[in-house]
Amino acid sequence: MHTRRDIGKLALGTAAAAALPASRLFAVPVAAVESVRLGATTYSLRDLPRTPGKDNVADLIKPLQDAGVKTIDLWSYNTEPAGPNTGPGAPPPPAAYPIKIKVFTPEEIAAAMKQARDLVREFRLGHADSKLGFNANHYQEVRSKFDAAGIAVTSYTVKYDDSFTDPEIEATFQQAKTLGAKSISVPGSAAVMKRLAPFTEKHDMNIGVTDFNLVSSLPSKRFKINLDIGAVTAANGSPVAWIQENYASVGQVLITDRRRDKGSSEQWGQGDTPVDAVLKLIKEKNFTFPVMADYEYIGLGTPGEELERCMDYMRDALA
Repeated sequence: MHTRRDIGKLALGTAAAAALPASRLFAVPVAAVESVRLGATTYSLRDLPRTPGKDNVADLIKPLQDAGVKTIDLWSYNTEPAGPNTGPGAPPPPAAYPIKIKVFTPEEIAAAMKQARDLVREFRLGHADSKLGFNANHYQEVRSKFDAAGIAVTSYTVKYDDSFTDPEIEATFQQAKTLGAKSISVPGSAAVMKRLAPFTEKHDMNIGVTDFNLVSSLPSKRFKINLDIGAVTAANGSPVAWIQENYASVGQVLITDRRRDKGSSEQWGQGDTPVDAVLKLIKEKNFTFPVMADYEYIGLGTPGEELERCMDYMRDALA
């Protein structure tokens, strides 16, 4: 399937098309898609360069705007200091005497990752308690950047695991509220849900769980399923039927395209996931949960270009 972005490049020439956001090449009537709450995960932009010790919120805004994204599921990783680069260094230029490239041992990598994990915990707790010397306004400043760009944070993804302390969990809920999020997205287990339950009531916050198999064990109405339709397909299920049967338990829908039988992620329209049918169902039934582009296949373009392609695909399918 060719998107408006692909056709625009053919019609206007690569150079001209590259200078314009796809949404300006061919305009889909607003009424055609406004009934569906389209957005994107910032995980889609995970391959943007990072500077160790710094967040990359500012770097997200231009590609999100170019893709016409107004609503996001913000990955906490983007708001926090990046960890150290423990990969092999770039090859040195030719030299008369070879330069030895530093290769980290497993022990050195483990130590660096532990140090990075401790730094993130200190960062989270520091913003929850200004007495520890951190900028207490950091998350308000993050929200202000998105507000100025016309982008709303509707959900906040945090990858909780056993390393989280209760004060750290408390801090992430405070962060989500400051950012304006109405829910926290959690790629967690039943044990994680049980641990988060008291925090959801205290902070009036919903939880979106990414494992659709947990739909029958959600502990309260605060918990919903963030349905990855590609994951349902890879498990040889029908995402259309799943939504029809469980729509009341859906927090948001993540659009991905995968092959059946635990297959790989593919460019949208080339896998086995009925992406178009899912989008049309959501539109026809007037479901109000957000629908998020979740770019995860290996694309030939930059992360921003591939996200733009994904957003165009959804708009085309709803036109």
